[in-house]
Parts: sequence; C-alpha cells; structure tokens
Amino acid sequence: IYSACLCFALPDEHRKRSRFQYQYSVFQLESSRNLLFWRGSTMDEVYQKLIDRTRAPLALKQVKTIFGFSHRPHQTAKRGRERTEVLKAVQTHSYDLTVFKIKWGNLTLKIYDKGGRVLRIEVVVHNAKELRSGKILDRLPALLARMRDMLVRFLDTVQAAHVSFLDVEAFEGLTEPTTRGTRRLAGIDLNKARNRHAVDAVVELSTKPNGFTVAQFAQAVRQRSAQDANTYSARNAAYDVAKMLGKMLLRRIERSRRYAVDPPAVKTLCAYLLLREKIIKPLLAGTARPRGWPPKVHTTLDQHYVALREELSRTFQTIGLAVS
Repeated sequence: IYSACLCFALPDEHRKRSRFQYQYSVFQLESSRNLLFWRGSTMDEVYQKLIDRTRAPLALKQVKTIFGFSHRPHQTAKRGRERTEVLKAVQTHSYDLTVFKIKWGNLTLKIYDKGGRVLRIEVVVHNAKELRSGKILDRLPALLARMRDMLVRFLDTVQAAHVSFLDVEAFEGLTEPTTRGTRRLAGIDLNKARNRHAVDAVVELSTKPNGFTVAQFAQAVRQRSAQDANTYSARNAAYDVAKMLGKMLLRRIERSRRYAVDPPAVKTLCAYLLLREKIIKPLLAGTARPRGWPPKVHTTLDQHYVALREELSRTFQTIGLAVS
C-alpha cells in the first residue's frame, strides 16, 4: 500500500519523515461449520426434527423457508468403474431452504441447509466491537477463537434442547429448598406459573453468546407473563436467578454481572418442560375427557398418545385413581 497507493498523495520520503503509519481493523466476521450428509432426504429429516423440537424451548418465533423442489437428490451406488469427468459449470439448485436464525444484537447464530446435502451452522458478527476483544488485525486469532467457542456452545445448546435428559435425583431435588451462604432459598416448583416463566426465560436466553443480565432476564419473564415492571421487578428477577444458581442451573461469568446457562442445565430444564407440557398434561386431559370420533390422519406422536392413554387408564383402574 505504501508503494502502490500512498506514493501518489505522499512521497515515501515525506512519509518516513512524518512517521505516517496505518493499521488494519476487522469489522465483520463469519465462522461456520459444515455437516455433509450422504443423502439429502436424511438431512431433511434430521433438520426438520431439530427445528420442531427446539423452536418452542428456544423461543424461535419465525422460521424462514424459501420453497424450491420437493425432493433432494439421493446418493445411490453404481456398479462398474467410475468414469473421470471434467466439468466447468455454475449450477444453482433451488431446494427448500430453511433458515434457523437467532439474533442477539450484532451477533447472529443460524443453521441452514445449503445445496443438496450440506447443513451449515454459522456465527456472524456484524460488528467486531461486540466481541470486546479488540478490532485490529493483530487480534484476529483471538477473535476467531472466540467465534469458534460461540459456535461450539451454540451447537451444544441446540443439541441439549433437541435431546433432553432428566435423572431421578434431579426430578426429586428441584423442588427442595437450597441455601446460598446463610440465605435460605425456595425450590423451583413448576406447578407455579412464575417458576415456569422463569425456566422458559432461562432456556430462551441460553443461546445468548455473552450471557445475560438480571434486567434482561426480568424483561424475558415479563414478556412471557404479560406483567409490568411493578408486578415483576428486578428484585423478583434477582431472587429467581439466585434460586437457579442454588440449583446449579446457572453460572455466573467471572468478573461480570452476567450469567450463562451450560448445556447440561439446558437438558434438565427442557426435560422438565417437556415432561409437564408434552406428557403429563396431554395424557391426563385425554384420560379425563375421552375424545369423540378419532381423526382421519394419525401422526406417529398421536399413535403413541393413544397407546399411552389406554394403558394409563387401565393403570388408574388398578391403583384406584379417578381423574376428573
């Protein structure tokens, strides 16, 4: 640049005498990881199930789909010797493109299918200032390392929300009280609406790369419960955060007032929500109020519900429990 561009405005001798210098800076960064599938139909099945299972816990309000062909190509093995082919062309395939995107300010986390058999997970930083690690080019390795950590954490969080896990000890111990120092804290009872809204807010904020504050947590709870700042204040939010910390469901980020949710905690919280909303409530509702005419089309989940309701009804008769 000194020899090719600046020489027209400032001779090299004058530049050295004035000690003129420049530095490169980074503004926007993208980091991605590609998952290559053998069959495009397998990728569609995996991707669509991931969206169906995670969009509700992660509060994904909109999924954008660009429609194209209805079927993706299948990889089939062919007999005989493969012929070497040299091809120079630009091909554009218009398959159904579904974008799973979560945006936090200048940070965007997204998953989308690219081409016939490629599933891409991508982290986009629209302004490198958001990473708080400097913007000059010398800091590029540190910036890329932070983006890789964000990408891995995003994948771990989505996987935890996709396949949740709940052991017996966690199921029994969540409602028990805890202590932090000399302070006694209540347990987390999901039969109470406030605790359910708090758990939903924690799962929603789990994808935030830099963690969240108590004020952001309070705002997320108020949006779900339709309450104002007087009904659910920052003080109430701080108490709920303390309960989550007592149960090891939250982690305070060092030297900050922000909190993060680790993937094991996301697994536990999503398992509680799924157990209550997708298992207990539908089964009890179907057992107490038998349905009329069955629907013409039964999904796989509907068939499981029917079998579980029939067996649950016989179990209630055996143990002498009446559901109304």
